[in-house]
Amino acid sequence: MTPVLTQLDNLKVLHSTDLEWITQIGVQQDLPIAKILIQEGQPSDSIYFILDGTVAVLISQQGSDLDQEIVRCGQGEVIGEMSFVDDRSPSATVKTVEPTRVLSISKRQLQIKMDRDPDFAARFYQEITSILSSRLRSLSKLLAQNKIVPSQALRKVLFVFAVLNDNDIDWMVTHGRREDAVMGTVLIQQDQPVEALYILLKGNLVVLFSMMKDGQLVERELARRASGEIVGEMSFVEAGTASATIKCAENSLLLAIPQEMLREKLQRDRSFATRFYRAISLVLIDRLREGLVQRGFGQQAYSKDQQMVDEIEYEDEIPLDVLEPTLLAGTRFKWMMNRVRG
Repeated sequence: MTPVLTQLDNLKVLHSTDLEWITQIGVQQDLPIAKILIQEGQPSDSIYFILDGTVAVLISQQGSDLDQEIVRCGQGEVIGEMSFVDDRSPSATVKTVEPTRVLSISKRQLQIKMDRDPDFAARFYQEITSILSSRLRSLSKLLAQNKIVPSQALRKVLFVFAVLNDNDIDWMVTHGRREDAVMGTVLIQQDQPVEALYILLKGNLVVLFSMMKDGQLVERELARRASGEIVGEMSFVEAGTASATIKCAENSLLLAIPQEMLREKLQRDRSFATRFYRAISLVLIDRLREGLVQRGFGQQAYSKDQQMVDEIEYEDEIPLDVLEPTLLAGTRFKWMMNRVRG
């Protein structure tokens, strides 16, 4: 194995042939200390694989001229993947904190490869969902520890229905099971295995996080999930236990898709796998951005008492190029709900 491949061996989903293509097509760069790799709010044409060294991820704070460091990334980690998936300007600045070597790949080259190689596309999006899920777990813990006030119901995850096609949704309805859950029902228990992926068709869910504080177990509300949301995706992507408890805040109707059945479908149908993992990536990115806005981070975050300015793209605003597909997504969601209701 070449040195560069060794430096990327923590990418668990991509095959060795995928990593070989990345090293062949990518451009290595040696960066000095304090070099800005990605600038918050500015378009970025590449994604980066860190081969050696460390970078800091910084986010602007409302009412302050100083950026807040939220995480550091080192060897084998990927930078710039969020903007590649949702085609939005970066929500953070990435700066080196020591001499760093990176491998850069243009988004255009990566997209061409994905269009030509469905298997690679499926594996790449699956890798990205795993990375994003891990980062979202960390952010959720940070929100709970800092007593961040939970948001109201997050915007409906119509991204999923915009990316998946009619056949995908038909398969979900056919192979999923209807669940009528009364208020107080625990669908997912923190730190326990999750058996299914849930699509909330009607009702309201609450996301709760438990932790030890001063010797006592404390439970805090992180968020609400409304009709159209998907839950259980993080445990599915990481093949691990639940990072939070999901409970019905009112009587709810859900479509439950067994994890094992979904994994078999993803292995058999690689085109479906590409669409599915891309959709889940968009969900996770949306929740990451929402979590950062909750903490007062982000170049621009819209307040309900603030007049919106046309020239500004807000961190918590749905981009115009997403709105049109979500109109179709809304139709698909209603179709799914009607079929499940019978």
